[in-house]
Amino acid sequence: MHDSNNVEKDIAPSELPANPGYRHSKEHSSKATLIWPLFFLIMFLTIIVCGMVVALSAINANCHQKSSVCLQAACPESWIGFQRKCFYFSDDTKNWTSSQRFCDSQDADLAQVESFQELNFLLRYKGPSDHWIGLSREQGQQWKWINGTEWTRQLVIKEDGANLYVAKVSQVPQMNPTPVMVSYPGSRRVCLFE
Repeated sequence: MHDSNNVEKDIAPSELPANPGYRHSKEHSSKATLIWPLFFLIMFLTIIVCGMVVALSAINANCHQKSSVCLQAACPESWIGFQRKCFYFSDDTKNWTSSQRFCDSQDADLAQVESFQELNFLLRYKGPSDHWIGLSREQGQQWKWINGTEWTRQLVIKEDGANLYVAKVSQVPQMNPTPVMVSYPGSRRVCLFE
């Protein structure tokens, strides 16, 4: 007989039906704890990269406005930056050939003047002494820059010898007043590298 109060029931534990979309709550919980730190790490790195891009853009814009200041940091000691070029003004005296050899030993050449701005820069920094630049010619030939290109005569030269150096600027008393570079036996040198 069966006692109604003391009934043993043979109930087998039921198993959940296999469901591929179902995940155990512990497994789901541990994956969630891994995803959030990864999400925050990615967000943090994204913010850092964006901040660096903004900072570099601001520095680059500032360098374009003050190119000579930014370039001076890139020029070797004792060299002066101007328009993305580095210039060296020597204190000692040499002839043109020795001056070019010195510049070559510095991985540079005697300066090539490409604009009135560069000419004015050279004249401003050279002081009272005359300096060789990289323009020369063989007798009866065209003036050529140290790199072999012909001088375009944008700047007027008063010739006196085979080489030219920055001596002074004066006004040509002609129809077209243009700064003149006068050539005399030179002494110091202006080296340039880009």
